[in-house]
Amino acid sequence: MEKRITIKDLARMANVTAATVSMVLNGKTNISEATRRKVLALAQEHHYVPNIAARGLVKSRTHAIGIIMPDLVEPFNAAILRAISNSVMPSGYRLVLYDVFAAPNWEDTLYHRISYEGRVDGIIHKALEMAECDIKRLESLHVPMVVFENELSWVDCVAVDNEEGAYNATQYLINQGHKRIGLLGCEMAGQVINARVEGAKRALQESGLLFEAQHFYKTRAFSAQEGVEAADYFHSLPLKPTAIFVIAGDYVAYGFMSQIRKLRYKIPEDIALVGFDGLELFSFLYPQLTTVRQPLDKMADAAIELLLRRIETRDRPHEIRKFKTELIIRESA
Repeated sequence: MEKRITIKDLARMANVTAATVSMVLNGKTNISEATRRKVLALAQEHHYVPNIAARGLVKSRTHAIGIIMPDLVEPFNAAILRAISNSVMPSGYRLVLYDVFAAPNWEDTLYHRISYEGRVDGIIHKALEMAECDIKRLESLHVPMVVFENELSWVDCVAVDNEEGAYNATQYLINQGHKRIGLLGCEMAGQVINARVEGAKRALQESGLLFEAQHFYKTRAFSAQEGVEAADYFHSLPLKPTAIFVIAGDYVAYGFMSQIRKLRYKIPEDIALVGFDGLELFSFLYPQLTTVRQPLDKMADAAIELLLRRIETRDRPHEIRKFKTELIIRESA
């Protein structure tokens, strides 16, 4: 039988102390980047698996992290889950996926269930619709939490600079010569969508262009079908935009592109199209989708790091890790 690799083995191979290896695997940040990369690379190379049972006995922990993720049919959510799964692997924690169900105050119900069951040491929650006023919801959650893709002052968060990302994409369209730019948003995710709207408005105002109310359409959900209905709406307008920025995401842009082409529009000749998310899947569309990419791998690493630190030290100040987006220029704009 192959010998099980231990923390002491990794320490010997990395020429560091066992305590240093333990800190790296537990997401501590007071370690040099070179040492962290070295230890994680060795752990992966030698298939290191922590002795979860022993660690649990010592610290009374489950060594599981819960993920609250709505609608895994949406490709962006599936991509987030994959990124988090990859990021959590070196720590030895396992993931527990919690279903999201449509009911009044479902977060309170789910938080209470999670706290009562005691199956996880912490939670990562994609909580686009949470707002500052929702702080009371934490009263029913008795385990640490990190919010993914949102910015709130009362909990650890990982997000992107949505306003700046939208500003850059809109400025790109303006530089391409577009003067009538439509926005395709969503009624959900108020704070996130509002930040993207503000970024687009700022770019238009700085260029002396008007933000036309009729050129702003809100979907009811982040789905391809909603994108189809949005295409029908913009097609019905007497004065149509020459470009559409789908701040509701690439999946909605996919539906929009499908329908607008059925209506005999050429992309980008008749109407340019920009998405938001940067999913690789939509680089295989024809034409390939120009989009604003969110760095999911970096965001997932930060979420795991913040959560492990919060599990170790409950009373530390809350952090917001904000990442820059990247405009990926392809064929649709």
